[in-house]
Amino acid sequence: MNEKTKAYLAALSFSAIIGFSFLFTKIALGYASPLTNLAHRYTIAALVMVVLHQTKLIRVSLSRKDILSILPMSLFYPLLFFIFQSFALQYISSSEAGILQALVPIFTLLLASAFLKEKTSLLQKFFLFLSVAGVVFIFLSKGANFGTETASFGFLLMLGSVLANAINNILSKSKGGRYRAMDMTAVVIFVGFVTFNTLSLTSHYLEGNILAYFAPLGQVSYLLSIFYLGILASIVTGSLSIYAIVRLGASTVSVFGNLGTVLTIVAGALILHEPIYSYHMIGATLIIAGILGMNLMRKK
Repeated sequence: MNEKTKAYLAALSFSAIIGFSFLFTKIALGYASPLTNLAHRYTIAALVMVVLHQTKLIRVSLSRKDILSILPMSLFYPLLFFIFQSFALQYISSSEAGILQALVPIFTLLLASAFLKEKTSLLQKFFLFLSVAGVVFIFLSKGANFGTETASFGFLLMLGSVLANAINNILSKSKGGRYRAMDMTAVVIFVGFVTFNTLSLTSHYLEGNILAYFAPLGQVSYLLSIFYLGILASIVTGSLSIYAIVRLGASTVSVFGNLGTVLTIVAGALILHEPIYSYHMIGATLIIAGILGMNLMRKK
């Protein structure tokens, strides 16, 4: 199997994991706040990374200079990405957030063209917008309203999350040639672990209820969700996305993120028995057509 095929499989795999992660996030948020959820998620991820390293199943080798070089990535993802997203969801619905999240490939394309000099044909751009249109169509059909003043503030916060995600894609590409995917993932995870735990514990302390940090850990469904989010949706997807971006380019791989929307709908239907409507099918067709077209027309 050549490197290009492996990269496509990596892109498909991380899209599938992210698609199902919304299901587990929804379950986890039933037991804990977004900040505590993130703290537990990155605690699991950090612990698993340490165990894997100590048992020599993975190798992480970083100098102080390497860590300082990779640190800017962690500022944009997970820190700014999740912080902006969490606060945005206090002002806008998940449907509205989904529409804006679909803009990540467009932001990535613009930044990749400007800073990485990645070239995309006019036909590729058409298919990219087709994929984005599929996501927007689904969420608009579900209903979205950006008309109020508070929604406008949420809109700006969510745009901050989208931009942080796109910048992370660019940094992954630019630094991926110098560092191994697992080394970069390790730095990002440990920064998330320290930051989100500090914020969560401080928040509970100020509320005078520090035990609330530990309360959800007694729930089996919560623990299963956190293990999925911490191991698969953090460690595995972090490594797979960096691997794919380095070999296929930030613009190409970012489009695969929209495939997660399709898989989220499938997961909701199969596991939560949520209904599937005609607009889901139309939107999913546009998304998949866009991804296939974007990659089939990829310049050699």
